[in-house]
Amino acid sequence: MLVALQREIGENELLQIDIDSEEVCTLERSSVDLKAQTSTAFHVNSELSELAIAANVEGLDTWLRVDSGYREFMLLDRVTSESLGLTDAEFLGDNSLLEASDFFIEYVSIELGALKLRSVETNIPHLEVPYDHYAGRGEMLTTSNPESEFLTVGTIGEALLEDFIITLDTVNKRMYMTEAE
Repeated sequence: MLVALQREIGENELLQIDIDSEEVCTLERSSVDLKAQTSTAFHVNSELSELAIAANVEGLDTWLRVDSGYREFMLLDRVTSESLGLTDAEFLGDNSLLEASDFFIEYVSIELGALKLRSVETNIPHLEVPYDHYAGRGEMLTTSNPESEFLTVGTIGEALLEDFIITLDTVNKRMYMTEAE
């Protein structure tokens, strides 16, 4: 929905989203003081219908897709999690309670611009779980369009997004966040 909406926004308008209240509206650029808000870059991949934001996860600068349909806080792919050393918890202690689940939980630090979030609950697929959030989109990834090669390494979900009011400045490719009331 966000990918489609951002195409309709004029140069002097901003798109504001309150996920928790399920409200979306447009604002005149001059009616909002964006200087007081935390911001990060965003990228829209229309071929994958994906909105991605620049983030820093445990010291790694990367891009995470925004998915209000994902009910959890955050999800990281296996390769990224291994490179950050986050999968070590999988091999510590008794993990017998994890056998029924495809993911285990790790807590990470994430930075979205100047916003620093500590101990964000993050799902990571188990070693044997073939998880790929681009599954079923194979034909899109084989085109010659350079935009189709812009791939994210994880997902920020509703549980994290509902704490913020998001304002998209599509002209400058910036996403601004303020705490929801």
